[in-house]
Amino acid sequence: MAHSATDQHRRLVVALDGSDSGFRALRVGADLAQAMGRALEVLYVFPHRQAFSAALAGIDEETTNQGFERLKSSTAQEIFDEADRIIGDSGRIAERHLLVGEPAEQIIEFMQQNSGTHLVIGRRGLSRIKSLIMGSVSNKVAAHAPGLVTVVS
Repeated sequence: MAHSATDQHRRLVVALDGSDSGFRALRVGADLAQAMGRALEVLYVFPHRQAFSAALAGIDEETTNQGFERLKSSTAQEIFDEADRIIGDSGRIAERHLLVGEPAEQIIEFMQQNSGTHLVIGRRGLSRIKSLIMGSVSNKVAAHAPGLVTVVS
């Protein structure tokens, strides 16, 4: 039996970073999930830079770890709450994934571990200057991730 490309991509996951571009990708992802009859999942990668900044500031490790966990949880909750608000009555987010690390690397690793993922991601995140210097997360993910990646402008 022949399978179409959409049959191979059972999961539809939108990568969020709290930016307008990420939330535009969420709207597109929600529409795609509904059209394809897929559950909508969201993924947020908390950048580990914040933890290193606290450690460099001389804050002890236990305080740093507690603060890191609180900041990670509260930041993710804000982003997931906004995602729920944007989706509203038009759909439901089936699963939320919270990862920690360098966003492009973590998203690529997530896709490697979850074959059949169709990822939707915004073109521009929170830092345009940084993306000019280091390359954007969406470019890295589109170039290196296994599976289908939709980049939303």
